[in-house]
Formats: sequence, C-alpha cells, structure tokens
Amino acid sequence: MLHLLPLDLKKILRNYDVKHLLTTAHHPQTNGKVERVNQSLVTRLKCKVNSTSTKVPWSKLLESVTNEYSLTPHSISKYPPAYLLLGTLPYDSPLGQNSYYEPVNEARNLALQRTVDYHNKNKIRYDARFVDKKFDSGDLVVYEEFHYPNTRKLSPPFSGPYEIIKQCSEVTYEINKPNPLTKQATQIVHISNLRCFHSPDKLKLSHNNKLTT
Repeated sequence: MLHLLPLDLKKILRNYDVKHLLTTAHHPQTNGKVERVNQSLVTRLKCKVNSTSTKVPWSKLLESVTNEYSLTPHSISKYPPAYLLLGTLPYDSPLGQNSYYEPVNEARNLALQRTVDYHNKNKIRYDARFVDKKFDSGDLVVYEEFHYPNTRKLSPPFSGPYEIIKQCSEVTYEINKPNPLTKQATQIVHISNLRCFHSPDKLKLSHNNKLTT
C-alpha cells in the first residue's frame, strides 16, 4: 500500500476488499518489497501528475498507474506481475492463445530464478563497498522522511533529532519518534532511514578549532 493518510488507506482497502496485514519490523523483507513497489508507483504518479495540463488529483490516477505497473514486463523477471499472479496477458492475443510467454508455472519458476540471480549479483556489488553503520542507545539521529507525491519541493528531508532507545535487530532501531498510526510514543525504523545527528554548536566549535590551529 502507498503511504496515505489513515482514513484514505482504510477507504481504499474497504473499496477493494483488501485485508490489511502488518509486517513486523524484526523481519522487514516483505515490507521492503512492498516499499519498492510503492517507489515505482509514486514515480509513475509524479510523471502522470506533471504531464497533464489539468490538475487531476493523484488518487484518481492511482488505478490506471497500478494497472500499467501490473501489465508491464519487469526488467528482472521479464514477465508482467499480472501474468505471474493471475495468468493475465498484457495484450489481447489475435490467435486467442498465449504465443509469447511460457506457461504460467514455468514462468513463475523462471521469474524466481532470475530474481535470485539478480539479488546475488547485487549483494556482491553492495558488499564490496558496504560501510558498517551502528548506533548505540542514547545516540542522537535524524530520520529521513517519506516524500509523498504532493510533498512541497522545499520540505525538509529529515526530521529530528531523535534518541536511539534500543537496537531491535541487525537493521532496525527503536527511536523516540511518535507514531501517529499506532498512537505509540516510539517507532521501530530501518537503519537506512537514520543518519547521525551533528549538533550545529559542535560543528561550529570544530570549525573554529581548525581555524586556530
């Protein structure tokens, strides 16, 4: 699901008879895949919004954008998601049969193998330049905010500072950032959204020390 206001999210789920399932932050793999789909949809939404002369609300463009995503062959799997999930072709075959893609079961196996191979290739490339980043309890950090399609251009990309409460897993931390959805005083966030907070006073003092030495 896209990052929407709670009422908008509930309305869309209800209209499409979708059950809302939450993913624990301790095992964020599935949530990461959803976020990647959301990123593609948001990028396409921005293109749609900016390419029309009339200001059409992005929520009215969401269905067409989602259909385009589902019927477009992906660069890694080489198949449209709609074909892998439902066996739906992205076109009307003039012969009344599928003459382009492999049978659905075979296509699913091929898509899985291509995805695994691509993941392994990216892992090797990532590990070669990875710099380990860790935070301790009490450290101050800033949080990288999500950019909605209607986010103002000059909106601050980060919020904070927040304090690290504890490390929940290898890639997740609990910080004292209020969660408006769960009404909790803290949130469990992924390490990729966190940056070290450097106090302006300390930066100024460090700069002055360099000038005097």
